[in-house]
Amino acid sequence: MRDLQKRYQKGRIPFTACRQDPRFSYCLYVPECHQNYPEQTAPLLVVVHGSARTAESFRDAFVEFAERERCVVLAPLFPVGAVVSESSDGYKLQPPRGYAYDHLLLAMVDEVAQAFHTERDFLLYGFSGGAQFAHRFYYLHPQRIKGLSAHAPGQVCLPPQSEEALHAMRQVPVQLVIGSEDRGTERSGLEMGLGRAQLLQMLADALGALGVNVCRQEVEGAGHDGFALLPAGQAFLADQLRNGRC
Repeated sequence: MRDLQKRYQKGRIPFTACRQDPRFSYCLYVPECHQNYPEQTAPLLVVVHGSARTAESFRDAFVEFAERERCVVLAPLFPVGAVVSESSDGYKLQPPRGYAYDHLLLAMVDEVAQAFHTERDFLLYGFSGGAQFAHRFYYLHPQRIKGLSAHAPGQVCLPPQSEEALHAMRQVPVQLVIGSEDRGTERSGLEMGLGRAQLLQMLADALGALGVNVCRQEVEGAGHDGFALLPAGQAFLADQLRNGRC
C-alpha cells in the first residue's frame, strides 16, 4: 500500500527515513507534471545543505526550478550527532573519512529511483559545507554525476591524479560559484588564511589543468549566502538538463 500511495505523491514530500540507515533522512519535491511510470524516468537533482542543515529550505528554493525543468529534487539531511564517532563536519567527506556518507547518499538515490522512477545518475548541487561534500563526492563517484554545481566551500580537496578517475571526471561539467563579497577565510588545515574566493580559484585551476570542463562564476554583491548564489547555479543546472553543456 505504501508503494502504491507513493505513485500518486506530488509536490513537497516530507522527510523520509533512509531504509539503509534510519538515522538519516531526506525530503523531496516531485513536480506536478511527473508521470510515475516505469518507462518514463524523471531527471534527479540532489541538493546538499551546508553546516546549518537547512535541507528543507534549500529544497523549497528549488520548487519553481523543479516545475519548470520537470525534475525531482532530493535534499538529504545529515544531522549533527547521528554518528557518535563523527564530528559535525563528518558528512563533508574530508579525509580521513569515517562513516560512508557517499554510499548513504547513493542508497537514498536508489530508494527514490525505485519509488518515483527517477534516473539513478543525477545532477549535484551543494552550498558551503554541502559544496565540500559535493566536490569530494564527485571525485569518488564521477560516473554517477551529470553535472556539479559547488558554491562557496570553506575547504577544498584537489582532484585525484589517476587517469581512470580523470577520464570519468572529464565527462562531468563543473560549475564553481562564489559571492564577490564573501570574505570568509579558513582558519585551520592546509588552507589556513586563504579566503573562499582564493580556494575556489585554486580548485578551478586544478580541475582546468586536468582537462575538466569547469567554469567559475562570481555573483556581484553577494556574500556567503547560498540563496543569493542560487540563480547562477540554477541557470547552470537548467542548461545541463536542456543541453548537456556548461
